Amino acid sequence: MKYEKYAFTLAEGSRRTGDSAANFGKTLRLLRFAGFTLAEVLITIGIIGVVAALTIPSLATNITHRKLKSQFEKAYSEVNQAARAFYADTDSTVHDYDVNVNAFYTSQVLEKFMSYYKSPSKTSNDSWATFDNLNGIKNLNLNGYEITGYPCDRSYASSDIIGRTWVMDDSSRNLDYGPKICIDINGIDKPNRWGYDRFVFVFTENNAVVPYTGNDSLNLVKQMSNETSIARYCRYDMESIAHTCAYFALRNISPTGNGDYWNDFLK
Repeated sequence: MKYEKYAFTLAEGSRRTGDSAANFGKTLRLLRFAGFTLAEVLITIGIIGVVAALTIPSLATNITHRKLKSQFEKAYSEVNQAARAFYADTDSTVHDYDVNVNAFYTSQVLEKFMSYYKSPSKTSNDSWATFDNLNGIKNLNLNGYEITGYPCDRSYASSDIIGRTWVMDDSSRNLDYGPKICIDINGIDKPNRWGYDRFVFVFTENNAVVPYTGNDSLNLVKQMSNETSIARYCRYDMESIAHTCAYFALRNISPTGNGDYWNDFLK
């Protein structure tokens, strides 16, 4: 018959059943031998916990820094796009427009410039300090200490559609560059620290926006080109505003000369 070759006698079936039982017992013995004691399990869990405690904070910091880097690059790209759109529409650079307005305060210039962003909104009738105070924000230096000074304080604070904060400083009436423009790349969200999410830029005569590298944070002075000199104003041990950090953030190089900006320099 079709299934005859699979048939076996009662004796053969008994032997095969015995073999299966023996194999099953052998498997149980192997499993019992390969198992972990409670102490071993607890030690393993403890090791995993220690490794997690050491690596998770570092991983979270790296993720935050990568996000800030992306926000910085986006803000820098868009501020230059707005400057080009400004020129195409007015046949004037932001710098020249500021000179022609010839006003000590730059709110009018900022308002005109922000019209090239989607749905800008006037967020304060006073300085950036007032805006921060109204929103419960602490103005922090690179090292995390609260400071009172602002490198941009001659216009009201304006925010764009995604919440970034923009403020301008003194008019550039007698200079061939300026005004300064400060950007909080994530708005009212923390950390609100200079060199982390708050940066200083300046408009140039040839219609570009570049990191501000002057040796005075509160006034508009000549741009420096020596990298060692610029690095003096982007340090963790500064009591005054770390206002030149945008230079290093844009190039992703550490002011200390070791490693990059976003992963190695920022703490």
